[in-house]
Amino acid sequence: MFDDKENKKPLRILLDSASLESESAKRLLNYSDNDLFEFVSLGSSKKHTEAKLSLDDQRGTNEIVIDKSKDRLRGYKEHIAFGYRISGIKTISKSLDIKYDDLILAFILAELTHIASERKTILVTERKKLLNRLNWAKNGFPKLPAHSIIGPDEAMIFIDLYCKAKNKFLIAPNFYANRGLWYLYSLKTKLPNYQQAWSVIVFGDKHLPQKEEFMEITASLGDRITDMLMAIDEIGMNYYADVNNDTQDAIIYHFNYWITLFTGVFDSLAWISKYRYQIDFDQFERIGLRKNRQKDFTNLLFQKNNRIKTFLSKNSSVINLMYDPRDLVIHRARLKGLRFDNRNENFYFNMVRIPKEFFDQIVTLSKEKGDTLGKWGHYKSHGEYFLEPYRFVKKVTPKLIDFVNEYLGLLDFDGYKRTIPDLKKKINDSNKSDSHKQFLRHLDIFDKFRLGY
Repeated sequence: MFDDKENKKPLRILLDSASLESESAKRLLNYSDNDLFEFVSLGSSKKHTEAKLSLDDQRGTNEIVIDKSKDRLRGYKEHIAFGYRISGIKTISKSLDIKYDDLILAFILAELTHIASERKTILVTERKKLLNRLNWAKNGFPKLPAHSIIGPDEAMIFIDLYCKAKNKFLIAPNFYANRGLWYLYSLKTKLPNYQQAWSVIVFGDKHLPQKEEFMEITASLGDRITDMLMAIDEIGMNYYADVNNDTQDAIIYHFNYWITLFTGVFDSLAWISKYRYQIDFDQFERIGLRKNRQKDFTNLLFQKNNRIKTFLSKNSSVINLMYDPRDLVIHRARLKGLRFDNRNENFYFNMVRIPKEFFDQIVTLSKEKGDTLGKWGHYKSHGEYFLEPYRFVKKVTPKLIDFVNEYLGLLDFDGYKRTIPDLKKKINDSNKSDSHKQFLRHLDIFDKFRLGY
């Protein structure tokens, strides 16, 4: 789907403008045509090209006209014959219990997809019946490629991944960054407390015992989360590409790595805590945040900061979630993949088999039973347990990031400013530099306009 050989023309994004009212939709609508994607509005729009629809059986003038000839660089005018009878669509809309004004959009998408195989076309809408995948399988609904009708939230992710697959990293309309900067901006906007900790360590100088080690382990925390964000995107690109052995192998490869990074984040936090409070504990293999498995270390940590004890208890379902899968991947076997084709729920995905214990932990955290495929990706069928990795990593990673951000806040790096002379002044002076101010401006732009996660 993201292959340059198959998609020689820009991604075409059809906008169901009448339905797009959410905040995500408003963010998406900030964007305009570029070399990678273009917009066509199926309705009134002040900003984007409106498709001219002449759909009338009696006059025999069923046609779609897309006129972008005013664009001097990428302009064209296209006349597409609409091959469906309107009377037939109206009959189908009654049988499917979908309003004609809704269903006609799917048929327009089908026509544009059929005549332009060299370009991927998607429809972005907020009409619930069009977004219901069970409707797509019903008799009479037009046959469409996977991931053709999507909501604004998914559309932003899809477009972002489409660009990244072509090595283009958009942070705002017509504003690109390189790969490293994009993920750095992503890290900084998600973890504001990380920057505070990093600044304290950098400018703490000789007043911080074991400063080099402290800095190294804090950097490792940022690196691990950045690598997780990259792994999520790699999983996503393969999720949208196709369902086959190659994409399955790629998804499992990156998911295995993501699992080890997830548990590694807790190791980094434990070591940061050790240096923050200068905890004397030399059983390095037992340094961690699991109260039952690493209680010798955590008991010493709680003596330094008892608020952490309450916080870890409250978040035990997040902390313990990935250790069993991690032990499986590291010590025993690769996760087993399969192509899961479920006609009853109308999904066909690359999935992995998971143990019941892991499935039950996901149920506890997600509040989804898994009887049907939900937002978290876990699913049980005939006594077996499965997981769609992309759904899962998109839902659980924000939980981990919230945990990390709050945990760093509990470590109270501001406390160093009260004990280390001139530390606050050094940090404030560094924030006054032109380069730092520019970085903050770009960070703000990224936060307001970026499309990807």
